[in-house]
Amino acid sequence: MPSPSEFPFDFEFLNQTNLPDAELYELAYAEITEIAEGHTDVVGASVSIEELSSGRTPHAFQARVVLYVRPEHIAATEVKPSALEALHHALEASIKQVREKRDKLRNY
Repeated sequence: MPSPSEFPFDFEFLNQTNLPDAELYELAYAEITEIAEGHTDVVGASVSIEELSSGRTPHAFQARVVLYVRPEHIAATEVKPSALEALHHALEASIKQVREKRDKLRNY
């Protein structure tokens, strides 16, 4: 698992589930560094995963990804039956927003 000191910017990772961090952390690390590579607009990221399971929502996990992108931050939240699936979809949604923002600035 990459250490936080290897990240090219500030990165926070919070796992509030009973699942091990390694796979979730590595997925977030890989996806976020890939979108940030070669660009200076991403200056930080925060990833949070929590279990929402209760009587009303059995087996529900919420992933929240916040990318600190200049000049405005981007956030995505997903609720899915597995933590990995929720994280994957939240990463996809936030990365899509970054790409759309870059395209918009390019075509300005």
